[in-house]
Amino acid sequence: MVNILDKLRRFSDLVGKTSGQNYFDLVVLALSDILDCNFVFIGKLDKHHTYAETLSLAANGKLAENFTYSLANTPCEDVSKDNICFHTSDVCAKFPKDTMLVDMGIESYFGMPLHDSQSRVFGILVALNFSTNTNNEELKILFEIASHRISAEIERRKKEETLHLFSSMFTSSAEAILVANKELEIIEVNDSFCDMFGLSRNDIVGKNPRVFSSGLHNREFYATFWAKIQQTGQWQGEITNRHANGRLLKQWVSVNQIKVGHSEVCRYTALYMDLTRLKTVEERNLYLLNTDPLSKLASKAALTERMQSSQTKWLLMVAIDGLRYLNEAYGFEVCDQLIRATGSLIQLLVHADLCAGVGPGKYAILFEDEVQLNSVASKLRSFFAVNQVTTDDISIYVSLSFSGSYGTTDLLRLASAALRESRELGKPSCVIYSDSEESQKVTRQHKYAEANNLLHRALNQHAVEPYFQGIRNNKTGEITHFEVLARINDNGVIIRPVGFLEAAQVSGLLPALSRAVISRAFDVMANHTYTFSINITEYDLNAQYLQAFLLGLCTQYRIKPERVVLEVLESISSSRKNTHIEQLKSLKQSGFKLAIDDFGAEYSNFERILDLEIDILKIDAKYIKCIDVDTKSYEIVKAIVFFCRNSGILSVAEFVNSPTIQQCVEELGINYSQGYLFSRPHPFENNNSDSDHTSLY
Repeated sequence: MVNILDKLRRFSDLVGKTSGQNYFDLVVLALSDILDCNFVFIGKLDKHHTYAETLSLAANGKLAENFTYSLANTPCEDVSKDNICFHTSDVCAKFPKDTMLVDMGIESYFGMPLHDSQSRVFGILVALNFSTNTNNEELKILFEIASHRISAEIERRKKEETLHLFSSMFTSSAEAILVANKELEIIEVNDSFCDMFGLSRNDIVGKNPRVFSSGLHNREFYATFWAKIQQTGQWQGEITNRHANGRLLKQWVSVNQIKVGHSEVCRYTALYMDLTRLKTVEERNLYLLNTDPLSKLASKAALTERMQSSQTKWLLMVAIDGLRYLNEAYGFEVCDQLIRATGSLIQLLVHADLCAGVGPGKYAILFEDEVQLNSVASKLRSFFAVNQVTTDDISIYVSLSFSGSYGTTDLLRLASAALRESRELGKPSCVIYSDSEESQKVTRQHKYAEANNLLHRALNQHAVEPYFQGIRNNKTGEITHFEVLARINDNGVIIRPVGFLEAAQVSGLLPALSRAVISRAFDVMANHTYTFSINITEYDLNAQYLQAFLLGLCTQYRIKPERVVLEVLESISSSRKNTHIEQLKSLKQSGFKLAIDDFGAEYSNFERILDLEIDILKIDAKYIKCIDVDTKSYEIVKAIVFFCRNSGILSVAEFVNSPTIQQCVEELGINYSQGYLFSRPHPFENNNSDSDHTSLY
């Protein structure tokens, strides 16, 4: 008994009142020395108790480098299951698969579990010897004493790390943070708070938050404010406070009540987010929304909004003739100036409720009171017949075409259809449609007939072309993936899907259109190494040709299925049609990757997405395009990204058209971005070969 007491005193003297890593090092050295052990180490277990990582290791009386090892088939595995393991000899014979023990030639082993404050095993304390162990009781007593102190030190260090983390979050947070006691005296603020309010800590600590109040909120506001905090423990909303220089600060504030136990309030915290810049961005976006960037008149969106009322309205459409040739003759910059100058003259000459730019060289003039559209058109035609339009570089006569519509709905589309007819009839025509049922029917039939003829002509003449829009990897900043988009080259005029897609659906030509653009895309991509996405429609799945067709193209052009991403709409993935789901699963098994396009637009069937083992989710543009100004859109996207990350699905943001949107995309950790900010749809040259890129997906 005297001997063990001496060893305990010696252990206490060697370890002393140290803490942290120094304590762990002294413990293993002291135990190794006192108990005459060749090796002593402290190990921390992983979450599933499959691996151990040494925190400190004494080897033959000296500290050695830490290491990580597997617990499988080792005596340490028994210790991790909350057992004290003592093998006085022949430990290698008992655990022949423990290669570390065998290679080291260990004879005896002693291991004791380390417990946290909830009595859960989270570590081990181990001694290894080259010889048989005879001092079993002394070893056990010293290990028990050391294990309690080691466990306490590990717990203390974890709490210290947590406190340091919270302290770092507080000091480095971009949001302004304030902490007040229960008497509402400010006890701490971070640097962001001082920067936002123009105050120092000495200016504010010990004072009531009312010192930076703007005085614009009444008693009723604060009564509601405090009632909400008392009921729920928190409040958030918009508040106007005041900067030290007197400037008003519009802020989003989140206040939380902190209690001791479940009753006594001990602290209040408040987070402040400056909305000033957000308001500026909001105003800028409002300007961009309501202003046509080319003509500088009202935008098409503003016109559409103005025409929402149920009252009868009159719309005159004016278009510059020969715009393509003007562009070729004078260049785009001069032509843009010409469009703006013409729009300004029209606005000066006509007293209307709104003048808007609705396309390159096209203007829409809205009248909310009855007007003779032909008379207005004649007035403008007469003026421009004898007056030149002047820009910085040229003065020329501009030829104009006119059309009109009147009624309560669909005026812009009717006027556009009428403009085509006016041009076919020649000058000085001004065809005017009403929104009566007959006019709309005739217009729809005319539009469908044109689109249907275009489709048949394009398919027969092999005029369907693939355009490619790049998708940016937000980690590397490179574009190494492209989405294939269908275009029709109609005698040099590139037609977008809006001009033929609906007709393709109605006429049953959509599968033929898909096959044409997919075949051309494979032909192009055979000369490149990029991965690429192709759009698959419900009509393609109904035709049940995809499996053989796509695998045939892969063989023909020597493209691995893994390079091809099949984009399907959310409605298809949520469909209950067994044939659709079976085809998608079969394509997935063949190596093709699956992506959900416009996710969030319709059904959002998360269970079906997991069932199909979707690789990529493309977040719908309606959320992305306003993510930098709309809190709800931001939170919806945040939830989708969270789902993707936890499900191992890659996320793509569509409609990324501005740096502010991209900033939000990167903040949320979205993997990829697609939009005009990085890439506009364009054709690939077949004879160009890209450098060897790694696939995005």
